[in-house]
Amino acid sequence: MKIIKLNGEDQQLYDLVAHLVMSEDVLGYNLNYPYKTSPEYLWFIATDEGNTLGFMPVKQEKDRGKAKINNYYVADDNGAVFSALLQEIIETLSAGFEIEAVTQTRHIPDFERNGFSIALHWKRYAKMKAMPDG
Repeated sequence: MKIIKLNGEDQQLYDLVAHLVMSEDVLGYNLNYPYKTSPEYLWFIATDEGNTLGFMPVKQEKDRGKAKINNYYVADDNGAVFSALLQEIIETLSAGFEIEAVTQTRHIPDFERNGFSIALHWKRYAKMKAMPDG
């Protein structure tokens, strides 16, 4: 598995994820909320032999020192893909940002296994924060 990092408007991003972000099944995975991008986003994309296994767009709010994961996708909720993506995000961004995630409740264990803890819990989501030492 390889993790590719792309800026939010990189042409290769569209080649890797457009077919997914417009798929009814993938939109359903995201509770029918559309995926977004802009120059402030850095996308982490897990691939294997040309197949996209999952992605996590991270919005970098440089003025606030925060990086926010939201509206991600991991095929078959594969734990190894979650781990690879989250570890790459932490390694890449933790020195300059506080990393937060809006996580679907069913994915809380995947984020906890990778150093995140719950800051706020709603019915369908949890706001989680990466804890660099934990």
